Amino acid sequence: MKITFLPRSRLGKWGFSLSLAFILLLFAQIQFSLIPLPVFSVMALGVAGFVLSIIAFIKKDRALGTLLSIIIGAVIIFVFGSILVMSTNLFKGFPIAKDYLEKAEGNDMSGDGMNLGDISQSGEQIFFVEKNRLYTINIDWTNRREVTDSPVSSIFLSGDWIYFTNDRDVSNLYRMRKDGSEQMKLSEDNVAHFYVLGDHIAYSTKKTLAEFNEIKKEALNTEDATVESDVGTLYMMETDGSEKIALCKVSLEPGRVMISEEWIYFEDYQKLCKVRIDGSDYTVISEKGRLGFVENGWVYFISVLDPETRAYDDLEICRMKKDGSETTVISSVDKVSSSCFDNGWFYYVLHSEKGLYRMRPDGSERERLNEINIWQFDGVAGNWMYITDYAGPRYRVKLDGSVGTRIN
Repeated sequence: MKITFLPRSRLGKWGFSLSLAFILLLFAQIQFSLIPLPVFSVMALGVAGFVLSIIAFIKKDRALGTLLSIIIGAVIIFVFGSILVMSTNLFKGFPIAKDYLEKAEGNDMSGDGMNLGDISQSGEQIFFVEKNRLYTINIDWTNRREVTDSPVSSIFLSGDWIYFTNDRDVSNLYRMRKDGSEQMKLSEDNVAHFYVLGDHIAYSTKKTLAEFNEIKKEALNTEDATVESDVGTLYMMETDGSEKIALCKVSLEPGRVMISEEWIYFEDYQKLCKVRIDGSDYTVISEKGRLGFVENGWVYFISVLDPETRAYDDLEICRMKKDGSETTVISSVDKVSSSCFDNGWFYYVLHSEKGLYRMRPDGSERERLNEINIWQFDGVAGNWMYITDYAGPRYRVKLDGSVGTRIN
């Protein structure tokens, strides 16, 4: 029997076409973020192609394209089936408290003052964003309630106020009281990242997703390296929105921002930079750096080395004086998939290994805290870590893995 590549039957042709559409759409989504479809919608094409190709194969259509569609569908079912199974509460590696935490954990306020972008703690209340809405819950995981019916995408708690952006694409900056009252728009700029300290707010601006994609496409078709630079701005203003000043330009992909006394530290694409609060003395600290923390006149930051793969980073932890002098490498860690600093510790997850590790910035007191399978590590605050599962469930888990609660 002669074997052809393209299926001969109508079902086989449909199955092969759907499988091919799945591959092309998934590639376009991953590479360019051009397809406004959820991953599971794209996945459905591959599964449909798998079913049709199975039927075609049973009916004697043994073309290579039919077999390829079956293989693609089997891989889809295995991968996404694993994701769904792991998204249940059956294989977490830690016990999950359903409704409330016992007194020993429920009175733990060690995360007070933390701001992780879409989850923050103030005293005995935790504020978190879920599906573009802001909720609060007590630290013992009781009394969940909605703070406001206004859309919220990211938050930062400071004093008696919640500062927030209202949309992930076009993000204006607002503030309101912790009970949701006295809402006030502070800026109509499209805000990427922001930070509040005392009476000051520093924030960077970004492009909308459509504008971002257009600039990315233009960059692919030109040798001009400046196409993606100087497209946004870093601003400083008072917490009531007054006295706004532009400090410097930022690239198409600005990162985290932090204020420390007279300096603003910020990530700009791969670079780590600083500028004074009046806009003077712009300096690139590291060509491949990430923000850490400032303590006792020292700035701690991460320098990212060039790994052999994009699956992880080889990191050096560095420190320098605030005046820019005495920059030294104080420790290093290889094959890190995600990391953060908190309260004098460096926390990290290693590529292809279970568990959360920590050490002092100088590399001392290194230890593994738990053996939980961490898909996405969101950060640490006090005695708690925040992680997100494959399909979206998010958890707050004790560092030793002894108990956790589901947030969303």
